[in-house]
Amino acid sequence: MPDEKDIQFTRMWNEENDAKRIKFRNWMKAKLDVLHVDVTEENARAFYNGHLSVRQPERIYQMPERSEGGPRDRRGPPRSRRPPR
Repeated sequence: MPDEKDIQFTRMWNEENDAKRIKFRNWMKAKLDVLHVDVTEENARAFYNGHLSVRQPERIYQMPERSEGGPRDRRGPPRSRRPPR
């Protein structure tokens, strides 16, 4: 028996209303683009059902080490919001 989410995906993917179908497919495209996955019905269905496994790319750039102080220690004093005289 098909899963309830699978039925819901099929209904939205094959929606008769063009605007709703395009909106759903664009939403799926945006989600899959972030993961660098080809936009196909199979990949979209797997993502929607939570079964899509994506290999995480290696980090090309190393993140700089953060100091213990936090971002407030690196900032200067707060500026006045009043207009200059």
